[in-house]
Amino acid sequence: MAQRMAQAVKLLIGVWIGGVAVSMFLFLPQYEGLGNAGRIIIMHVPTAWVSVLAFAVSALFSGLYLWRGRTQDDDYAIAAAESGFLFTVLATVTGAIFSQVVWGIYWNWDPRQTSIFVLLLIYAALFALRAAIDDPSRRRQLSAVYSLFAFVTVPFLIFIAPRISESTLHPNCAFMQGSTCEGIEIGVGKLGLLGDRKIELVSLSQTGDVVTAEVLVSEPGLSSDILLTPSFNMVDQEILDRPNFPGLRYHLIIQEVDLANNRIRLNIEAPGTGLLDNGRTLFTFLAAIFGFTALFFWMLYVRATLLGVQWALARREGAHG
Repeated sequence: MAQRMAQAVKLLIGVWIGGVAVSMFLFLPQYEGLGNAGRIIIMHVPTAWVSVLAFAVSALFSGLYLWRGRTQDDDYAIAAAESGFLFTVLATVTGAIFSQVVWGIYWNWDPRQTSIFVLLLIYAALFALRAAIDDPSRRRQLSAVYSLFAFVTVPFLIFIAPRISESTLHPNCAFMQGSTCEGIEIGVGKLGLLGDRKIELVSLSQTGDVVTAEVLVSEPGLSSDILLTPSFNMVDQEILDRPNFPGLRYHLIIQEVDLANNRIRLNIEAPGTGLLDNGRTLFTFLAAIFGFTALFFWMLYVRATLLGVQWALARREGAHG
């Protein structure tokens, strides 16, 4: 009975995730400026969130092992860490694909990409630590302590570090409802940093109700410059011209104008803003989160069970030896 139930759960999860994958291409609309690339968010964001959940579960069972000393807790701790590592790799790969479409490069050491890379190294070190220690009891204790300290870095690397850096084009504000980009206030002749581009407001001009800015944008590494001219209607408070950043699908826009002080607020406008406003997209997004969460717990159970069986067989062989 239990085996049939496990098979049914496995089949249900497979069908559910398969349905999400099909919905990504047949059910979701395209989004201006993103095209089919916007669909990958349905995979990218849920896998990233599930990786955080997996590392949290690993830390929980590591703490339980240190408290109770049960080998089953260690099995679940390492199984969760392995699953978290896998989901982090999936999030990184899908993010790199999206990066290629939107930024024109798979990897540019954006703060979020860098923090994910560091996180992968931290948990890879956990696996290396376990492989380097032969004594099972000592291996479990040290890896449990390491897992707890490793998880302390997860909130910082995932949620804090990418947001305290100003040199990022990762679309923190591009896809979630109600979120906004802060942009940058800059005066004529002044330099600033928007994303990972250095900008200089060269001039402001007014024709009737329309204000046009000349903004010199420098590529990362200052390899080349390009002059962009966004414009803004003062009366209607309407964004007019939205020139693209060179080589990217992001737009440079004017949000506010202060002609008295020759200052404006510039910002990045990401195609796909409000992506989750669409009901079909939101439903598929939530279904993906549920499906990947269920997949994680199934993987956790299966892997921990296998580790328990391996440990039991090793003990039996040791007893007979």
